[in-house]
Amino acid sequence: MSEKLDKIGAERDRAREKRDQWDARYKELCQKYIQQENTEIHEMVRARNMTPDQLAEVLKALQGGLLPFPAAVPGAGAPAGRDNNTSEIKEDKEHEDQ
Repeated sequence: MSEKLDKIGAERDRAREKRDQWDARYKELCQKYIQQENTEIHEMVRARNMTPDQLAEVLKALQGGLLPFPAAVPGAGAPAGRDNNTSEIKEDKEHEDQ
């Protein structure tokens, strides 16, 4: 191979390694985010002294439209730019396929 191709190939390999490192970091941060989110949800449920059955009833009532959905309540709902994990998971899977 030519010297030019060797340099480009080496640069490409370094870029691939960095991409893999960033992908791993991104996945780690997603897991940490979900873990913290779950911890906060658990703390909220415990603060209300709710049993798992009571929580299930509240969630059923939300799905059935018997209670206002959190997105309709000011200051509640998913953080901006986030769609209940589904978009992040889809983006992750699409990125892995490339």
